[in-house]
Amino acid sequence: MKNLKLIAIALIALFTSCDNNDDAQTNITIPTDGFTHNGQFFETPNMYLEINEDDSDNDNIPDSYTVFFSNGRMFDNDANVNGSSGDYLFSLNTTNFVFLQVYASENPDLTVAGPLPGNTYIVNNTDDSLLIENAQITPLNPSYITNGIEFGMGDENYGTIITPNNTNPTITLNELNIDNNTPANSTVDIDYTFTAANGDIITGHYSGTFGVIQD
Repeated sequence: MKNLKLIAIALIALFTSCDNNDDAQTNITIPTDGFTHNGQFFETPNMYLEINEDDSDNDNIPDSYTVFFSNGRMFDNDANVNGSSGDYLFSLNTTNFVFLQVYASENPDLTVAGPLPGNTYIVNNTDDSLLIENAQITPLNPSYITNGIEFGMGDENYGTIITPNNTNPTITLNELNIDNNTPANSTVDIDYTFTAANGDIITGHYSGTFGVIQD
């Protein structure tokens, strides 16, 4: 048990040393990073992992992890730049987005260790977990540009927001490869399932590098 906790702490320290933005995208002829809904594929070649550093039970393990998949870029908006109010900003080219909230309290494995390959984790189906198809991002006024990328906020009047039914979505962590020399080159391979409120079953996949956001 103690060794598992040490592994979790080491993973957290490594993850939080990564860049908050994921620059790498899968370079393949037929994309597989994305989700499929009613036979249509929605590409999401970027992944971000947010680690909630709250530790309500003082076990040196984060209370939750949030996994994001997107076809654009994310920006942690703790500073509420240019008067914006959202927790996150998105690059203006973002149209597809997945938000999956994983609580340690719902996943016993996460109460003794960080995310480990070979495990399937339950996603909370009532607290913000959702998918968005054909989203639209509205620029800030004044505009906000960082690293040559302009960011804005999602417009709730556009796109299709899909929420889960009473079946919990799941995330399966197939592989986790940590690059100790260059943490930002660490990679994951993930599959996930999501049953929409109307009963549609949506499946997704991601394989590649990932950005990290500390909460």
